[in-house]
Amino acid sequence: MAGHSRWRTLQAKRLAESDDVAEHPEYERAGRDLRIGDQLRAIRRAQNLTQKEVAERAGISQPALSRIELGGGIPDIETLRRLGKAMGVRFHIIVGDEKAQHDEDLLVNF
Repeated sequence: MAGHSRWRTLQAKRLAESDDVAEHPEYERAGRDLRIGDQLRAIRRAQNLTQKEVAERAGISQPALSRIELGGGIPDIETLRRLGKAMGVRFHIIVGDEKAQHDEDLLVNF
């Protein structure tokens, strides 16, 4: 988590140095990547699983799982499915327009 606090510090510094106080799209995406990684790490740790155990069960490398947990990008749907199966959980993912006033359920079983 220390890396994430450094990210927030760097983000705040760069925004303060610029004239643009609005969030940059890159910051929004990086923040989303970090939140997903944090959530996956929390689920794994709550089950007392190591990165190696989950990665082996999911069929990915431990460094790949580490990158995901550290905010190095959002895994694709298939990787999320395999991570969920490896940890014995089902993920509910919300996609679409964040400002939409209407929700639709689209149930897809993998």
